[in-house]
Amino acid sequence: MATSDSASPHPCEDRAHDARLRLLGEAVASGGLDAVELLRLSLEQAVITTAALGGAAHLVTGQDDPLHLASVVGLPRDLARPWERLGRDDPAAPARAAGTDEQLWVPASGDASDVAVLPVEGASGALSLPLRSGGGLAGVLTLFTLRPPDEEQRRALRRLGATVGEGLARAPGPVTGVVPWWQESSSRLSEAMAAINVATWELDLTEPNGRLDVDDTGFDVIARAAGIEPEEWDGRLDTWMRRVHPDDLPGVLEQMQASITHPGKVYAVEYRVTNPKTGRVSWVELRGHVSYGPGGEPLRMTGTGWDTTTSRMTEQVVERILRHLTDPVLIVDPADSWRVVYANATVTRLGPHDATELVGRVPWDAIPELRGAGQHFEEARHSDEPVVVDLRVREWWQRLRVIRADRYVVVFLTDVTEEVDTARAEAARTERVEAVTAALSQALTTEDVVDAVAAQLLAPLEADGVLIYSLDRGRLRLVGNVGYPAEAVRRVAHLDGDPSLLDAQPRFFGSREEFASACPPALGELARAGGEDAWAVLPLVAGGHRTGSLLVSFARPRTWTGGDESMLLALSGLVAQALERARLYDEEHDRAQRWQRAWLPALEDDLPALDAAARYRSAGGEEAGGDWYEIIPLSGERVALVIGDVAGHGLREATIMARLRSASAALAILDLDPEEMLLFLTEITARLVAELDDATDPFDRRLVSCLYAVYDPTNGELAMASAGHLPPVIVPPGGRPHHPDVTTGPPLGFDQTPYEASQLVLPPDSLLVLYTDGLIATAATDPDTGMRRLTDTLAGLTGGPDHPAEGDGAGRLAALCDAVMDALPHEERRTRDDAALLAVSLHRIPADRIASWELPLEAASARKARALTGEQLARWGLEDLVMTAELVVSELIGNTVRHASAPLRLRLIHSTTLIIEVYDGSEATPRVRHAALMDESGRGLNLIRTATAHWGTRYTANGKVVWAQLPLDAQL
Repeated sequence: MATSDSASPHPCEDRAHDARLRLLGEAVASGGLDAVELLRLSLEQAVITTAALGGAAHLVTGQDDPLHLASVVGLPRDLARPWERLGRDDPAAPARAAGTDEQLWVPASGDASDVAVLPVEGASGALSLPLRSGGGLAGVLTLFTLRPPDEEQRRALRRLGATVGEGLARAPGPVTGVVPWWQESSSRLSEAMAAINVATWELDLTEPNGRLDVDDTGFDVIARAAGIEPEEWDGRLDTWMRRVHPDDLPGVLEQMQASITHPGKVYAVEYRVTNPKTGRVSWVELRGHVSYGPGGEPLRMTGTGWDTTTSRMTEQVVERILRHLTDPVLIVDPADSWRVVYANATVTRLGPHDATELVGRVPWDAIPELRGAGQHFEEARHSDEPVVVDLRVREWWQRLRVIRADRYVVVFLTDVTEEVDTARAEAARTERVEAVTAALSQALTTEDVVDAVAAQLLAPLEADGVLIYSLDRGRLRLVGNVGYPAEAVRRVAHLDGDPSLLDAQPRFFGSREEFASACPPALGELARAGGEDAWAVLPLVAGGHRTGSLLVSFARPRTWTGGDESMLLALSGLVAQALERARLYDEEHDRAQRWQRAWLPALEDDLPALDAAARYRSAGGEEAGGDWYEIIPLSGERVALVIGDVAGHGLREATIMARLRSASAALAILDLDPEEMLLFLTEITARLVAELDDATDPFDRRLVSCLYAVYDPTNGELAMASAGHLPPVIVPPGGRPHHPDVTTGPPLGFDQTPYEASQLVLPPDSLLVLYTDGLIATAATDPDTGMRRLTDTLAGLTGGPDHPAEGDGAGRLAALCDAVMDALPHEERRTRDDAALLAVSLHRIPADRIASWELPLEAASARKARALTGEQLARWGLEDLVMTAELVVSELIGNTVRHASAPLRLRLIHSTTLIIEVYDGSEATPRVRHAALMDESGRGLNLIRTATAHWGTRYTANGKVVWAQLPLDAQL
C-alpha cells in the first residue's frame, strides 16, 4: 500500500494531470457550474494533483470583502470552522495569500493555538493558491500537504489556477449569496466530478458490517478495479475489502482505524485492488474524514476516490504487452538515465530474485550482461522500427526486441536457447511442495514437524531417512529423525558446528564414500552402518538466520538434477519455517509460566494490620495455571485477602486469572463487602468465559472459585465470603488449627445467586492460612483428607516455639510456608494442579491509638469536633497536624450536618498515617464538583482532596463513613 508520501511522482502523472485539466476545462466551458461549485471541483483536482491530505476553498465576492469558506475536501467539517470567514488582515494562510499573486507556503508550527494553518494531523504545512479573474481576486485554494510542494506541482497548480480563474470570471454567483460550506454539493457538481472520474463515497460506521455507499462514478471504479458490477454490489465494506491486495490490506485497515480513533486525522491511502475475473491489479486513491456524534462516537466516513492506475503505468501499453507476450518485459525511461519503470514477473529468470528489484534501477546494474545493449536502446529511442539483437544473459541466450512506445522504450526478451522445460516435472514438484506446506502448516510442536516430514517427504522422494538438527550456540542438536533406530542416532545426537553441516549452500552426495569423507566421522559411520548411498545436506534458514540442517538419505545411488536440488532446497525452507514456529510455540508456553509468576503480587511489608508470606507451585512445570492470591489495602487500615483458582492450564486460564485479579483490585477501591465483591466478580467471570470460550475446547465455568475476606485491625473482625472455594485455616495463638464455618456459594460465573458473608472476631496475632485445592487434593487423596492433613501439618509447625508471634514478621511466615510445602509426601508433590498458599499473621491496632466520639447532628458539632481533634492529636504528639486535621474534620462534620442524618460519629486512628473517619446514617455519597465563582458551596471536598493524601467513602450497615488520610508529616 502507498500513502500520499510513499513515492515520487510517477512518469505518467503529467499526462494524467493534463487529461484531468482538459476535462475540468470542459466542465468550466459548459457554463453549468456556479462559482461555489466550480471552486469545489477545482479543489478536488488540486488535492489529486498534489496528493494532499485535504483542502479548503474560499470565495471572494468583492475586492475588499472577506473570504468566505465555500468548500472543504478530505477534512472534518468542525476542523475547518475557524476559517469560515476570514478578514483580509487575518493571519490565516488563505488571507495572507489573498494579498499576493503567487502561491504561498506556510509551514505548520505545531502550536494548536496558531490559526495560520489548521491542525491537520500529518500535514507539514499549507499551500494557498490565489485565483485571479479579470484582474481581481475571485477565490483562494488551500491544500494541506505532507511536504512543501516541488516545482512540478507548483507549475501544475498555476495551470489549474489559470483555468479556474477564467471560469470564475464567467461563472454565476450562488443564488442566495455565498453557499454555506457545510451544504452538500449540487447535482451539477456531481456531474462535473464524474466527468473527471472522481467518485464520492460514504461508509456508515454504525452498521455492524459497515455499509458502503458510492455514487455512479464509484460504481465505475468498483466494476473496473474489483470486477463487481452494480447489480452484484451488496453495499458491504467486507465485499470491497476482499478485493484489496493482500499485501496492502493490513495497511489499509490500520489507516482506517487510525482515522476513526484520532478525530481530525484525514484518511488518505493509495492501494492496489484485484479483479478476480480478469486477474488485473488496479490502483485507487481515497481521501476522507470521519463524522462523530454528540457523544464522540464515530458515525460515518465520507470522502472521494479515483482510479490512479494510469498515473502509475500507462494501462494501454501494459495491457498490449501482457496480452501478447509472457516472456520477460522491461519498460525503461530514457529521460531518467534509462531507469526501469516496469518489469514483469518473469524477469526473475535473468537473475533478480523479484521484479521489484529492477524498478528504479538501470537495467545493466541488476543484469550486467545487458550493458552491451545500451547502444541498441539509444538506437530504438530515435527509430520507429524495433531494434533486434541477441545477447547471452547468464547461461541462456536472449533475443532482445527494443521498441519505442511514446516517451518510453520497451524491451522484450525471449529465450532462444530452445532449452526444453519439463512442465510435468515442475508441476509434480509444485504439488509436492504444496502437500508438504499444508502438512507443516498444521504442525505445532517439533514432534509434529518430524511426523509431517516423515509422512510427506520420504515416500514421494523415495528417501529412507531424515535427520533434523537445530543450531544452538554453535552446536547442532538432533531434534528429530525418521528411519534410524534410537541406538544408531545416539552417537550423532550432538555435533560440533562442523563447516560441512553449516555451509549456507545445499550439498548433494551421490555415494556414501563421498558423504563420509566430507562430513563428521560420526555421520560417516552412520552412513556406512545404515547402507545409504546418497545424501542431501540442506541448510535450514528462517528469518534470514541459519537455524539448523536437514539431512536426507537414500538407499540407492542417485544422480542429482537441477530440479531435484531446487525442490529439496524449497522443502528445507518449509521445514525451517515450521521448526521456527514450533520453537516459538514452545517459547510461548515458557513465557506463560513466567507470566504466571509475574502476575502474582509482591506482598507489601508495611501493612500495620498483618504480616504475610505466600508461595506458588506450578503443576509439574506444565502450562500456566489459574491460581492467584492478593492482599489489597483498604481504608481505615483494613485489608482485603483474596485467593482464587481458575481450573485448568493454558493461556486462556491464565488470562482469566489475571483479569479477575485486576478486577478484584479495581473493585476494592469501592470498599465493597465480601458478598458484594463476589457478585461483581461472578458477572465479570461470566463475560470473560463467554469472550474466551472455544466450542472445540469448552471452558468449565463451574470451576472458577474464589474466597474474599476483609480484616479490620481496629476490632479484629474478619468477614469472609466464598464462591466455591475451600475454607481457610485459623490458628489462634496457642490454639489448635481449625477450619471455620464459612457459607460456600456457587463458583464464579455460574449464576447470580447472592453470596452470604461469615463474620468472625479473631484474637490478636492469629494466623490465617488461605490456599487452593492443588495444595491438598491429589489423584490419591480427596479434599476432606487433604484438609485434615493440612491442619495436622500446621498444628505440628505452630505448636512449638516456631509459632509466628507478634514481631516475628514475614520472615517467620515465609519459613512456615516453605515447611508446609515440604511437609507433603514426595510422591504427592507430583500433582496435576497448581497450588497457592497465603499465610497472614493478623495484628490489632492498640486501643490507645484509636479515639471515637458520638456527636449531635447540629452545626455546633463542627466546633466541638475541632476541639476534640486538637486535644487528641496533642496527646499523640502530632501537634504539627492539628491545623490540617481540624480543617478536614470541620469540613467533614459540616457536610454531614448539612447533607446527612444521625447518628454522627467521629473516629481518629493513629497508625502509619492519621486516619479521620466521620460516620453518619445516610447512604448519600458526597461528590466533588467544581464550584462557580459566585457559588456559596461546593468547595469543601476540594479542600479535603487538596489537604489529604487520600479520601473516600464506604458504606456501613447503618449508613456510610467518609474517611481521609493525612501523612504524619503533613502540614498546611
